Amino acid sequence: MRKLLGFVLALCLLMTTLVIFAQDDQKVIGVIQKNTTDAFHLTINTAAIKALDALKASGEISDYRLYDGKTDPITQVDLMEMAINEGCDVVIVLPAEAAGCDPILERGAEEGIPVVVVNSKTNNTDELSAAYVGSDDVFAGELMAKFVQEKLPEGGGYAHLMGVIGNSAQIQRTEGIHNILDNDPKWTMLAEQGADWQGEKAVKFTGDWLQMFGKDLNAIICDNDDMSSAVKAYCITENRADIVCIGVDGNAGPMQMVAAGELDATVFQDGASQIRKGVEVAVDLLNGKEVEKEYMIPFVLITLENVNDYI
Repeated sequence: MRKLLGFVLALCLLMTTLVIFAQDDQKVIGVIQKNTTDAFHLTINTAAIKALDALKASGEISDYRLYDGKTDPITQVDLMEMAINEGCDVVIVLPAEAAGCDPILERGAEEGIPVVVVNSKTNNTDELSAAYVGSDDVFAGELMAKFVQEKLPEGGGYAHLMGVIGNSAQIQRTEGIHNILDNDPKWTMLAEQGADWQGEKAVKFTGDWLQMFGKDLNAIICDNDDMSSAVKAYCITENRADIVCIGVDGNAGPMQMVAAGELDATVFQDGASQIRKGVEVAVDLLNGKEVEKEYMIPFVLITLENVNDYI
């Protein structure tokens, strides 16, 4: 009986050890999405799931967790706590706001969990992230401004519709636009307004500006394509197809509008490549490999001349 009891105890101890070892051997990636609603981030989310499914099927990772940030930094910070509690070994985050999402990286540093920042930066990304994957948003703003200059060489008045105030893409695209047009005496900024990346809000502001500025309004530069495509469609209905509109992202609908000669241009942001690279970096971190601090995916200006190469 004593031998049997000793054998059972030894077997239990062995099984417990195996379970602990198996748990330690788990490789789980958490992804704190920006949202699950707008077209650009749906593209990113789809690419992320495809990449993560392939990694799980091949056994390179044990599992992954997806968290909907609802474009809210407070929600995203709470989701970081959930990712920690659910045993994520590395976390990918697409920040909703530069300052508001700083605690995500702070918690990662406290818990020893590497954080890969994708698409836009927090204020402490350069200091605390394991890596950043994105695109040069200052350059995107400059591309848009230069396109407006080339489209309307005589100059005029322009308005700027910004994304969520405080998001790094909003900050940097605004910087890029001002880098170019503030130094061009032929151009005057008539208005600059945050519209939270939303087409409906952008159209409301545009309606007000058409009443206020009339023919003095010659161009509307938008921080994303949800706004630019909605604004251009509205301008067409108001018999102001002459107003040049451009945005950033290169989503399917706006690309079709460019191909149809309706939307003037877009700046293609390869969000799918951004997140695929982010997942690749996360896997390297799980495997103890060294990674670079920053990976940049180039923006591309899309016009009627080259849209069919990207559509």
